[in-house]
Amino acid sequence: MDRLKRFLRLAILTCFLTVIVSAQDWQIIETQTIAPGVFYQALKRINPPTWVGVVRIPLPLPKELVLTSGLGDGTGFTRRTVSQIASFVQQSKGYVTAAINADYFAMNFSPYAGDPLGIHIQEGELISLPWANRSALVGLRDGRVLITRFRFSAQVKFPDGTEASLEGLNQAPPREGLCLFTPAFGNTTQTPSGTTEIVATANLPLRPNNPLTLTVQRVNDTGNSQIPQDGVVLVGTGKFSEQLKTIAPNEKLEITVTLNPLDSNFDPQNISWAIGGGPRLLRDGQISIECEQEGFSLSFRQTKHPRTAVGLKEDALLWVVVDGRQPGYSEGMSLDELAELLLNAGCKDALNLDGGGSSTMFVRGAVVNRPSDGRERPIANALFLLNLFPPQPFVRLWASLPTDSHWLSGTPIPFRVMGEDAAYRLLFLDNDKVSLTISPQLEGWRWDGQTLWLPEVQGEEPLQVTVTATVQNGTVSPATVTFCVHPKPSVLTIVPENIALQPGSSVRLQLQVFGREKDNRLVPLKFDLNEVQWQVDEGIGKLVNGFFFAAQTNEVKQGKLVATLKGVAATATVCVGKTQWQTLHEFDDMSGLQIVGYPETVKAEGQIVTHEKRSGAGALMLRYDFSKGWKTRTASVILNKVLPKNSCRLAIDVYGDGSGCWLRARLRDAAGKPIFLDFADSVNWKNEWRELEVNLPSGLTEPVSLEAVYLVVIRDEQKCSGAILLDNLRVGSTRL
Repeated sequence: MDRLKRFLRLAILTCFLTVIVSAQDWQIIETQTIAPGVFYQALKRINPPTWVGVVRIPLPLPKELVLTSGLGDGTGFTRRTVSQIASFVQQSKGYVTAAINADYFAMNFSPYAGDPLGIHIQEGELISLPWANRSALVGLRDGRVLITRFRFSAQVKFPDGTEASLEGLNQAPPREGLCLFTPAFGNTTQTPSGTTEIVATANLPLRPNNPLTLTVQRVNDTGNSQIPQDGVVLVGTGKFSEQLKTIAPNEKLEITVTLNPLDSNFDPQNISWAIGGGPRLLRDGQISIECEQEGFSLSFRQTKHPRTAVGLKEDALLWVVVDGRQPGYSEGMSLDELAELLLNAGCKDALNLDGGGSSTMFVRGAVVNRPSDGRERPIANALFLLNLFPPQPFVRLWASLPTDSHWLSGTPIPFRVMGEDAAYRLLFLDNDKVSLTISPQLEGWRWDGQTLWLPEVQGEEPLQVTVTATVQNGTVSPATVTFCVHPKPSVLTIVPENIALQPGSSVRLQLQVFGREKDNRLVPLKFDLNEVQWQVDEGIGKLVNGFFFAAQTNEVKQGKLVATLKGVAATATVCVGKTQWQTLHEFDDMSGLQIVGYPETVKAEGQIVTHEKRSGAGALMLRYDFSKGWKTRTASVILNKVLPKNSCRLAIDVYGDGSGCWLRARLRDAAGKPIFLDFADSVNWKNEWRELEVNLPSGLTEPVSLEAVYLVVIRDEQKCSGAILLDNLRVGSTRL
């Protein structure tokens, strides 16, 4: 207990991610101490919308806090969610404070899909071989954590003294070669009938740079051999099948896997755990995104995705998960953005891990991010932090609801109260022993231990509500949370707002609900989806479980979707039909283009560049300077292009500069009516191409002309200047 108190006093002096928060408009939306000296924070940025979860783990760790890798559920290689792997680890090793997904894996349903693509070492045992030239996160027995690549060799020495390369470990055997299976893989090798296999006892576990001696028990040629708990199975394919058949029972073989770290100096026999990933993001305090060296594409680097990463500071290990692929909530990050985030957090070295739908952060029994698949994805392996402090007294209450959240009136609020011991482990409580007090006093509220229902809030202003949980007849510290309840929404938005679909195809819809704070800020509100009323124009399609399915039709159908919540509505335009695309301007030259700045104080220039293009021979660089002047200022590319009949969609490729300018298109129909369309309400991406599309409204009098594509700012304080690239302007039209 004295050791814990000393560690807690030291932890109180530790600052968290103030560097991140001070940069790029990040806001801390949740903070928790989740173990002595270990902190979790959730960060949010509005422009571009981005959610980031961070766990800060002090280094070196006290012996009561343990980092470890884990895979499967104790039955062998099998894909499981982070929550499922955490449940098994907690049952077998101790309390799981936090976990993140780790390495890449094969997205298929083969018997070997649970094999991490890179290195996996668990409690010193080598379970999966390194991926050549790819970086890994490594934990040593002396407490050091580092990032390195490995050069490795794996050799099998036969009874006659000859040697051959071992091509695989606990993975799909090669067409011709040798592959070793250990008990970590599962019960059997899952190989097809007719595969030649040696079943042997061995001096397990298999450790790096340490010979493994096999004593042959039998040679099978039936495949799918049982893997003995005290031994291994060596599989031979191609010419090695015949070689294995010549080996007799009780003969001995020797297998050695030699690891040589390339980026650090340590003895691989001292590795406690290791997980693969890639690419490296930071090296020695500098951004060093090593995609080419580690076999990752430029697109993987530049495209915004959900991401998982780890960063090493002088005194801490950071786990970072970025949500993505969810417009309006969180777009994700490119690897450049992720590297910059970690550098701003004070990291010296950093490594990207598997991302996309795999990105998952688990904290004290619950997933705290929103995986992009809409649910947890089964993965191959994960990294865990265990809290192994001796049993501690129950000292405080903990409430699951983050402080400073915003709710729409009438929405059921998930609200759990748990106990917390002196080492910050959560303990289940009998809800009958917990009392809630709500301020201001509200009549008619109720709580069933899982959900809090508040009465409808009247008026126009948001109401700040404080809930305090206490233990009846107890002396433990209470839990208090404060949040805002809004009587009604101020703004609703359907994402996407412009929908163009082929007949029979579908798109996932998201409804964003915002409320206005007393200081006039718009904040996202949590709301009850069951209270939303949807209206779909006849003939365009239908809504099913959050997806819009376009009608099966041979005609062009245009219409709208309308969502209504507490009297406030949002509209999305819909165009259903077979779309044919044609290029309006490839921007390979300046023919037919005029660059105009408005007013005269705005400087706007255009030129064709070839060093950075999306298609064709070049791209248009639009330079602008809005630093002089006030109110509305524009930099326009004048085109005056007549659109083909039945045009329903415009698209353009844009290389952003992160300025936050508004990108729009101005059209005019045959009746002289001007039409303004938004390609992007903010060019908030930088150093990457994005394909932007927008629907044309229905009911326009044809022919319709595209007059201009332009950047615009409207606020006096927007004094930005810069340059964007435009390429491949095209129009989509529907045909009967």
